Amino acid sequence: MTGLGSQIVPATRKSVLHRYLHAHPVAVIAAGVLLLTSAATGSLWGQDASAWGAGPLTVFSAGHWWTPVTAVLVPESPVNAVVSIVLALTVYAYAEDLLGHIPLLWVTAVTGVGGVVVAISLHAAMWTVTDLRPVEAAELPVADPAIALVGAAMAASAVAPTLWRRRIRLIGLSSLAMLALYVGDADAWYLLGAALLGLTVGAWFGRGNARNPWHRSSLRETRSLAAALVALTGLGPLSAVISGGGRGPLSLAVDAFTQYDQDIIDRCSRHYTSSCDHQFVLLVTRGAGPAILALVPLVLLLVAAWGIRSGRRAGAILAIAVETLVAGLAIYSLLAGQLSIDPWVDGTGFEYLLWALASIGLPLAMAISLVVLWRHFPVRARSGAVRGFAVVVGAAFVVCAVGFIVAEWLMRQTYNTTPSIGDLLLEAVRRFIPSAFLQGVNELPYPRHGAALWFYQWVGVVFWAVVVVGMLWLYRRARVPQATDDARYRALLRRGGGTLGYLGTWRGNRHWYSDDGQSAIAYRLIGDVAIAIADPLATPAHRAQAVRGFVDFCVSHGWLPVFYSVHGEFLPVFDGMGWEHTSVGEETVMVLDQVTLTGKNWQKVRHPMTRAEREGVTAVWTGWKDLTPAQVAQIGEIDEQWIADKALPEMGFTLGSIEEAKDPEVALLLAVDAAGRIQVVTSWMPSWRDGRQVGWTLDFMRRRIDGSNGLMEFVIAKAALRGKETGIEVLSLSGAPLALKPGEEQSASPTVLASLLGWMAQALEPAYGFASLFRFKSKFRPEYRTIYLAYGDPVALPSIGVAVGRAYLPDASPRDILALARAARGGDR
Repeated sequence: MTGLGSQIVPATRKSVLHRYLHAHPVAVIAAGVLLLTSAATGSLWGQDASAWGAGPLTVFSAGHWWTPVTAVLVPESPVNAVVSIVLALTVYAYAEDLLGHIPLLWVTAVTGVGGVVVAISLHAAMWTVTDLRPVEAAELPVADPAIALVGAAMAASAVAPTLWRRRIRLIGLSSLAMLALYVGDADAWYLLGAALLGLTVGAWFGRGNARNPWHRSSLRETRSLAAALVALTGLGPLSAVISGGGRGPLSLAVDAFTQYDQDIIDRCSRHYTSSCDHQFVLLVTRGAGPAILALVPLVLLLVAAWGIRSGRRAGAILAIAVETLVAGLAIYSLLAGQLSIDPWVDGTGFEYLLWALASIGLPLAMAISLVVLWRHFPVRARSGAVRGFAVVVGAAFVVCAVGFIVAEWLMRQTYNTTPSIGDLLLEAVRRFIPSAFLQGVNELPYPRHGAALWFYQWVGVVFWAVVVVGMLWLYRRARVPQATDDARYRALLRRGGGTLGYLGTWRGNRHWYSDDGQSAIAYRLIGDVAIAIADPLATPAHRAQAVRGFVDFCVSHGWLPVFYSVHGEFLPVFDGMGWEHTSVGEETVMVLDQVTLTGKNWQKVRHPMTRAEREGVTAVWTGWKDLTPAQVAQIGEIDEQWIADKALPEMGFTLGSIEEAKDPEVALLLAVDAAGRIQVVTSWMPSWRDGRQVGWTLDFMRRRIDGSNGLMEFVIAKAALRGKETGIEVLSLSGAPLALKPGEEQSASPTVLASLLGWMAQALEPAYGFASLFRFKSKFRPEYRTIYLAYGDPVALPSIGVAVGRAYLPDASPRDILALARAARGGDR
């Protein structure tokens, strides 16, 4: 039994805050300064803070030389103040962890003030070029503390671990470039400039750093980066739409995602073209529904990115389709003369080049990239799920279309001209298509007001909402390899699998085998997290190969691999992979040649055993198949009493139940009183080395509620004595996650996962008493063998923690979870 027992009390809010303040004084002071400056200047309350901003005219014409400093100290708005403070307490704090307090201060000054000065100079130079639209007018000053914070973070990324360095730089720079190229205000360009300057400064920090080489991306990381880029192609135009159209060089593509094009409408007042009727109808029927429908391609790209991240082929197909359609729309608009930009304004066609890059080049490049990376997305949905998705989407289309036709026919008097059935049939199809994809198509009658206009505006949105929900549902229905017979696993287990290896034979586990069949790993699949249980079954020479093979297997299926309850001999393997690991408990192991049951140190075990023998209690070593019907009934009664006494459902995963005790290779040790009544029942899992059994591991433990004290000590002592007689080397009393060896103290900086499991241990303690059980085991003078959790991606720790919690409490209802939360709050008090 590897149970949730703990001597660790999860960190309190006060201790967490204390550790944070002690580790990040610069970040905390920076956040305080930003709060004070925003309050003092009034920008926190919405007052104009432009006097504190920096720009070409402010610095070069007005001579306000100090504004590059105040520009990174004073937020320009309440939103900017909140965002900057949050960045200071998170991203900037991480930079402080990487660089240290003093280096962070001078890096902030260089990248902040220096970044503003460089950006102002470039701003002034670019302002003189007539046809460039990447920045606002030069008289508009910029005040944004995020400029300094972003620059410092980029500089600090040079000494970050490889995984984090890649993410910070690629995702950070992509996001900033997206804002600059689409939104295009001066602030966005200043942020990008500070980030680039930060990379230059960071090169000095990273010189000679062993972690500095740019390693090839893993399969999982390649997917994550591809997903981020697909998401940015959707978020870029979306951010420009939200900001009012954007001013960046790529903002010319934004018109394809608005419900009507104001530029074309303005031109129609001077010169009529075939697109004027289309834009007029869009203007008259405008509303929230059409605005949302126009954004459907961007939303679909975000949905596709979510699937691409986990290797879903459906996500890649969706992204390729949307990117290709967007590029196709742009090509059609160009050939049909539907563009809203004026051609060749300055004789160079520069706007056309920018438009072609944003509207055709980027989507096609993204689609081609996904085709090239096609093998990275092998995770397919189950055939039945695909059929179900197709049926639901098809039914939604039919219901929406028929509903629209019926409703509009009944309310046809509200149309500008009375529509025919044919008109409504055509319009029913058009209602599902974003307006930009209908350019050049003849216009049909339209409703002017009332419920007919509401159906006209929203029927397409409802349909696409069903598609989005259906896609997310489809992602959760990926094909899973068939569960394999555990006979091969049991055969390898006899070669040697450690004291916890038998956990891998339990129901609910799956098994991975190496290509040569000489290595195996048992795992539990919880959502998209594959939790490998106990030590991999592999010889020392093949440990690294087995671990890497299992990781590749998981990644190919879009799962997150994690190793739970592994021993220290596997840590060099994970270190070599660049993985992180954290202690999640201690296994208590009795080395039987050291067990004497004599002397003062053993009196807490010897006395209960002597008393039980005096009272006529005997130890019966047996197996489930050898039990009499009366004994089976008694064990069932003891188990039901124990479960009924708990406020939460029975736990699983590494906590065995009566079902695991029925395994023919598992031994039972019973304490039977003089009347033949079973008082205690325990189960013991075997462990082997080189084909010879060398140990037993305690799992199932139950005692009668009204039984005498000391009987559990009696049973374990008898097991130890019998083990010595039969040549057994070790008796494992199982592990207790998050338990500490006697005399050790809690880590000053527990991981997110350790904190979550600690919270679970504290919440479960009133019902299960795991901490007291761990203390009980210390009576037997065991060796403490640390068990670890190893993981490749720290960002996934919350998902891992949730998966481990679900594994232990698979049948917990929302009501049970609330009870658990109340128990944890009670423990805090």
